[in-house]
Amino acid sequence: MQPYFAPYLGYFQLIKEVDLFIFYDDVNFITRGWINRNYITINNDLKKFTIPLKKPSQNKLINEIEVNWDCKEMKKLIKTFEYNLKNKPKANYIISKLIESKPTTISDMAILSITLICKELGIKTKFEKSSNLNYTKTKDKVLNLVEICKENGFSNYVNAEGGQKIYTKKEFSDHGINLQFLKGTSTPSLLEIMDKIDIKDELKKYELL
Repeated sequence: MQPYFAPYLGYFQLIKEVDLFIFYDDVNFITRGWINRNYITINNDLKKFTIPLKKPSQNKLINEIEVNWDCKEMKKLIKTFEYNLKNKPKANYIISKLIESKPTTISDMAILSITLICKELGIKTKFEKSSNLNYTKTKDKVLNLVEICKENGFSNYVNAEGGQKIYTKKEFSDHGINLQFLKGTSTPSLLEIMDKIDIKDELKKYELL
């Protein structure tokens, strides 16, 4: 899966289900997508926020897009986080660690947000970046994923249910890979709910298709 900043619960249900979760960070960045956007509650209303980036472009890979830590928008966003998460200790801890670390790219920032949340939730799945793998990258999306699976010695691949709009099970079975889709829980950012409900219990509420 592409790395997203503190994504929805279903993303973490997918992570928990698998033995190895690969961040697909060497594909093109999608402007106005959800890699650097999410929601936060302000005055009891969910408000969308965007993490400022330096020259974001769909012609660059996700791991090439830098976070703009020095702009006014980022300083304002940090204050928004600090004020609205002050009564959410777990979420506030995640944001504090991110601000302290200041990852250079949005890929690394999103990945760090996810791995920090997983640590809080007790998820021990192994992680890898696709950019660190020795696979042959082509224009064929299916073959790329097949090669990644085979490179890591896996014959089972689990994708989010939204992947049904892009991939078919037959496309993968033709290459010896069993594809399943995970129907998970759609929620706002984990930062919004991780202090409110028993996330560890909610993580179990999904279905494999």
